Amino acid sequence: MALHPEGMFTTGPLAHLVGLAAGGPDPLEWEVLRFDRVTRTEYWDPSWRHSSQTLASQLDYMATAFSEDFFATCPEADRRAWRAAAGAKSVPAFMTGLAMLLRLADRQGHATYEDVPLAAWEVKAQFPLLMSLDGWAYDGEYASYEESMWAYIEGEHPYCSYEVVPRLTQALEARTLCTESAAFAASFRKLAPQATPETLAVITRTTFTHMTEHHA
Repeated sequence: MALHPEGMFTTGPLAHLVGLAAGGPDPLEWEVLRFDRVTRTEYWDPSWRHSSQTLASQLDYMATAFSEDFFATCPEADRRAWRAAAGAKSVPAFMTGLAMLLRLADRQGHATYEDVPLAAWEVKAQFPLLMSLDGWAYDGEYASYEESMWAYIEGEHPYCSYEVVPRLTQALEARTLCTESAAFAASFRKLAPQATPETLAVITRTTFTHMTEHHA
């Protein structure tokens, strides 16, 4: 079977952070703190269940084992992203610095949304099921959004654990964060415009009712 060790440079959360460092508008420190918020262990999507300490150790190894010959086997676009992220530093030095930021973020706890504003990529990672909530409200098919939501839930039943329950969890989390942080609420309204307070209330109410009646 073919081996593809260059994947450590091209895929996963480290490549995501490198892409943000190479072309994002915000400081890398902010992006690492956002990453720390997204990668909480209770988050349902396994693609974001990565420990900051584990990733920092991976970066330490990559910096120690780095060689230009191996780096040259990576796709050009990925090499360009790493070098842009490193800036004036060498790629191994950038790796060591990013490892330090990950460890610091892990130690200091989650940054508040007042200190580090919510980012678009963060919303997509943490609330993916709240990004297209009008998909069932076809023109003329339903009298209200609530009616369309009922139709959606009934269509998913009895396999409600796949999307119905995760969407409820995300809706509850978003509603809670909106009440806890005015900064989060303001950014969330802009970045997830379909997830209005009224829409989230409909998702919560209809899903709880369904779960109580059919899954209690």
